[in-house]
Amino acid sequence: MSNRSFEMYEYRQVLVRMRQGDSDRQIAAARLMGRSKAAKLRRVASEHGWLEAERPLPDDTALAEVLGQRETNPGPSSQVESHRERILAWTRAGITGTTIHQALVREHGFSGSYSAIRRFLQANEPAVYFRQSCVPVAKPSARMNAAAAVRRLIERMTPPAISAGHG
Repeated sequence: MSNRSFEMYEYRQVLVRMRQGDSDRQIAAARLMGRSKAAKLRRVASEHGWLEAERPLPDDTALAEVLGQRETNPGPSSQVESHRERILAWTRAGITGTTIHQALVREHGFSGSYSAIRRFLQANEPAVYFRQSCVPVAKPSARMNAAAAVRRLIERMTPPAISAGHG
């Protein structure tokens, strides 16, 4: 359950369970929150007096102020970003990803993988929409129906029967 975001009502529910005496292990077993996150919440709650039964539970704004937004770790930056404009220009010119990767390695000392180029191209690919058009076919006569058309097609595709000649 790592990196899962919690709603305020979930924090309130865990606080109620902590007030009732549930341990972090019991809260985790109920799948409300992991043990380590429950331990962190228990520390913050005891610092702010939220575990005392005679005090009312904090409202959502108080919880949000103290708990705040979770810290976001943006992750490693892509090696491709420094070549962004060059790659996009090559893509507009119709150069494929494998050729772009080879050129970056050869001419610019790029040490990233082809997959990094592929992910970048997929993320920066403009949405392309094709209008579907249908060519009208000859209008069948009123007497011909779909079943008759299928029968004729099958007859054309079926080889003629080989007869055993008497002769």
